[in-house]
Amino acid sequence: MTTHRFLGSSFILRRSDRRFDCSFGVNYVAILAALCLLAPQTALSQESVVNSSRETTIPAESDVLITKPPPIKQPVESEISVTTMIPDGDYRVFSATVRCKAWTVGVEYDRHSWGHLLKSQVDYVVEVIPIVILSQPAVSDFWGNAKSPNQELVPGFAISPFGFRFLWRNNKAVRPYMTGKLGAAVFAQKAFSPKASYTNFNVQVDAGFLFRMSERVDLRIDPFVFFHVSNGYLAASNPGMDELATRIGISYHLGKRER
Repeated sequence: MTTHRFLGSSFILRRSDRRFDCSFGVNYVAILAALCLLAPQTALSQESVVNSSRETTIPAESDVLITKPPPIKQPVESEISVTTMIPDGDYRVFSATVRCKAWTVGVEYDRHSWGHLLKSQVDYVVEVIPIVILSQPAVSDFWGNAKSPNQELVPGFAISPFGFRFLWRNNKAVRPYMTGKLGAAVFAQKAFSPKASYTNFNVQVDAGFLFRMSERVDLRIDPFVFFHVSNGYLAASNPGMDELATRIGISYHLGKRER
């Protein structure tokens, strides 16, 4: 009887062990299946995090490119000159007057603004002439012809806002140049004729040389200056004046010069 109980109990234990083994195997398979399902989702979430981090870093790189400092602008070459004009004589080119001459003292500003042309540096030019002394006949007729041997001096001033300069051999010790200027001249009384006007047009053409004296200072000599004054028939009479002259002055370079 005892033997039967022992065999029965051992049989029951073996069956319970088998049940435990079966349940453990089922649980192990379920855990593996769950891991297989969760692994792709984890990988996808990691890829999304990496992609999002890449997307957030791209604007930072573009911001770095945008914040580059702008290139440094080079200063424009410019110079200022103080000159005086001495007449050589009066000539009839576009005018009808005789015995009319003008002395001037002016300030000219030249700025390298227009590049190069004909192997020359092209500059913008503006000139202010605060002192103009006109010598003309004391008495003249409608056409500007002298009716008296005496001369009179008429003060005035002029300004030429429209001008250019061709400068060759830049940065050399001797530099030839040519200038052209257009402006207006105003006198204290009607010039050249009692029927003319106070205000006149002024046209100048110069040809000369710059001689280097130091790094910033040049001697300026214009052996040829054509100086024309007329009112362009803004009044009843327009005798005008044509003068050939010589201009001498000192030029000072502003800012940093090219070497």
